[in-house]
Amino acid sequence: MTPIDKIPSDQKPKAKRFWTETSLKQSDDGYIIALDGREVKTPQGSAMRVPQRVLADAICQEWDDQKEEINPETMPMFKFTVTAIDRVTPQRGAIVQELANYGANDLLCYREENDQRLSNHQHQSWQPYLDWMAATHAINLNVFSGIMPGDQSQDMKNAMRDLVDRHDDFTLAGLHTMVTCSGSLVLGLAAKHKHQPIDAIFEAAFLDDLWQQDKWGYDAETDQRLKNHQALLQHAHQYLEMLD
Repeated sequence: MTPIDKIPSDQKPKAKRFWTETSLKQSDDGYIIALDGREVKTPQGSAMRVPQRVLADAICQEWDDQKEEINPETMPMFKFTVTAIDRVTPQRGAIVQELANYGANDLLCYREENDQRLSNHQHQSWQPYLDWMAATHAINLNVFSGIMPGDQSQDMKNAMRDLVDRHDDFTLAGLHTMVTCSGSLVLGLAAKHKHQPIDAIFEAAFLDDLWQQDKWGYDAETDQRLKNHQALLQHAHQYLEMLD
């Protein structure tokens, strides 16, 4: 299955800025961004209808902020929105199942078995999220020591799939990034439902990396990778907030 957050490189806009005025108008089925009066379409050529005004305003600003050349990397809200239309809607069932599978092997369910201090740190950071999942969604996940895959009950797997399936396609586009980046359906849902600030979600998702960095010292490559992940989570969180 094609990753839903990957727009094929040959479809990424690489042209120079060709318009003067960026505008926004409302239609019966959402908001339309227009460049010199011509509607913006998705990379697959679909009509682009943005469901919320605040998100439409942000996308409009992203287009207006383009200078001489169009740089898709500076347009995260546009990217999430077209992902929903071009990638999620056509394969919704597969996306829902993929996210549910992350829950069945959730990062938060696997604890260190050789380093007790790290194991304790994981428990203190991660267990409250699992408790929230149980209290809020009646989903109780088993916890394992070590890296060998454990198993969740079929009832819990079904419950996670049903929970994911309640979200619309636009929300799933942002949630997919949250979950695949963090390795945790629980953390993705906790961010979506504002259980904890996004910085806390990032620290929980990359607890092991931050632990190793604190233990062994600064590494430029690791630090840049963590900053990239943090920025991605922040963009996904911002997008999801605009859908509320």
